[in-house]
Amino acid sequence: MKTKRSMKERDCHLCKGKIEKGEQYAMKSISAGKTCTWGRDDRPVEEIPAWAWSPYRIKVAVCDPCANPEGGCDA
Repeated sequence: MKTKRSMKERDCHLCKGKIEKGEQYAMKSISAGKTCTWGRDDRPVEEIPAWAWSPYRIKVAVCDPCANPEGGCDA
């Protein structure tokens, strides 16, 4: 995974370790649930059709050892 240098202190999403300022890290997109594009009415969630739901994704920081567990390509 491509990494970049951190400009501030961050937390690794996978190992919960600290990513210090100046260390390499990567951004990973994870699914945080689903959002509904259905119109506003008092309908229960079970009655909203499947096509009206779309995944909601967020980006999280991952430290270099978690992003490249095999050591990466330093060629």
